[in-house]
Amino acid sequence: MNQDIPSENSDVHAGLQMTLAAIVISVFLGLGKIMGYVKEILLAKYFGVSGVTDAFKIPYNVIVFGLYTKIEKLLRPTYLPEFVRMKQEDGDEQAWRITSVLSSLQLLVLIGLGGLVMIFAEPLVRYVWPGLASNPEHLELAVVILRIMAPALVLFSLSVMPELTLHSYKRFTLPAVAETCYRTAIVLTMIALIGWVWAPTDPRAIYAAALGVLAGGACRLFVQLPGLKSKLRHFRFSLAVRGTPGLVGIFWLMPPVVLGLVFSWARTFGDSICANSLGAGMYTALDFGRKLSDLAILILPLAVSFVVYPYLSEWAARDEKDRLADALVSMTRAMAFIFIPLSVAIVILARPFSSLVYELGKTGPEDIALISLALRCYAVGIFFYAVEGSINKWYFALKDTGTPNYVGASMVVVHLVIAYGGGLKLGWGLAAVALALTISKSTKVIILYGLLLRRIGKIDANRVYPFVLKLVASTALMGVVVYMVGQQMEPVLVAWQPPLGGAKLRVLVLFATAGLAGTATFLGMAALTRIEELFLVAHYLTEKIRGRLACSH
Repeated sequence: MNQDIPSENSDVHAGLQMTLAAIVISVFLGLGKIMGYVKEILLAKYFGVSGVTDAFKIPYNVIVFGLYTKIEKLLRPTYLPEFVRMKQEDGDEQAWRITSVLSSLQLLVLIGLGGLVMIFAEPLVRYVWPGLASNPEHLELAVVILRIMAPALVLFSLSVMPELTLHSYKRFTLPAVAETCYRTAIVLTMIALIGWVWAPTDPRAIYAAALGVLAGGACRLFVQLPGLKSKLRHFRFSLAVRGTPGLVGIFWLMPPVVLGLVFSWARTFGDSICANSLGAGMYTALDFGRKLSDLAILILPLAVSFVVYPYLSEWAARDEKDRLADALVSMTRAMAFIFIPLSVAIVILARPFSSLVYELGKTGPEDIALISLALRCYAVGIFFYAVEGSINKWYFALKDTGTPNYVGASMVVVHLVIAYGGGLKLGWGLAAVALALTISKSTKVIILYGLLLRRIGKIDANRVYPFVLKLVASTALMGVVVYMVGQQMEPVLVAWQPPLGGAKLRVLVLFATAGLAGTATFLGMAALTRIEELFLVAHYLTEKIRGRLACSH
């Protein structure tokens, strides 16, 4: 069976079935995320929470990675459904005419942007991030890093088209492998160059991270191309916008998406400016905290959003609102079952979690305090971050790119008011910048749910309210257990002097003990109150294991 995801055997609980299928894809995405966190650990070890790390993180997050995500968010709801429609109705050759023109336009625009970044790197840093530019050494580092990463800006963002095209053929694994290769290339480049080319104590060693991004961008693009080798014969460099069927429909869907992306980028810029204005290293502390909160939500929820989209598009085209409503409830329940207890646990264990990952080398206890503060503020909204990407797909399947983007744009304004007003004017500092995202994203998701339910009809209340009560009870008991175990273990571990590992080992034991106790409590309560998701996942895994054993015999 040559498919990336299993086919549906039943229409019952379709949303949950897709979530379970996405677990397979999550394995590949998870490997990439692990390498991403190895990169963060290396940055913490060699450069710490400092202006040197800011000099890499700000240009990378705002410009290189920021542009990639905006292009992906522009093309996924506009290019992908039209490509699928034309492929089904007119065949690959006609569909690939759209791919050819959009890829050609993208290439020219990216080359122009990359050139501008290289030429105007210094004034860009100097006027957009004056806090970073106030230190001549940090200014020079940021300028060189921007120029090194300018070609990566082109390569990395070009990888969006093969990624989306593979998804349109329901091939999800190779793009996930490419993402893993991208992050692995960054780590290997840093390991190879720090110590070999630059001494670890040399601030210029941060260039290794920028060169890693360049190598990773090339890997991400070229690893995906073999997956399209039988289709690439249809590709032609072309700028024939008017003569290409389907492009007009794509362009009509783009304005609301572009508006949303402009505001989203404004949020990214605003966060970098606010955090940088708070002092050297504050942006890095904010980003380190965000990376930890993103650890879980960038794997399974991302896979779910990939898998669910083609199915939703088919149901919306057939006006099957009952299936759209059932899938929405199933997806939301599955995400809540995983991420609400995880959110509570991370809030309670933020300090040991941050210390376990980042407290090494140049990152000390004061830095960990800042990182854990940011982590707690972000962790409160983990459930809302997890469902945001998927709920947008319900709107896109209904050919509505306006509602989620207009709501999102208005929430960016709320975000910037909280971040700037609270962080800089009221003196709430880093916490305000982090909480701005949690408050604005949570509000956005709640509004989108309310508007969506008006369009897809009623949901089964019997699948919502009892589940909410059971989940709240299970999570509350878990939170109490995690807190109490942590409080009891801390003085014992402080007195313990392990022969190896020292403070790191004590933190690991605390984190593991409290985490395992909380997990056991939550799963026990979920079983006792008979939360459906627990038994469905257990049944799914049991069937998989039985299937493997049967194949081995």
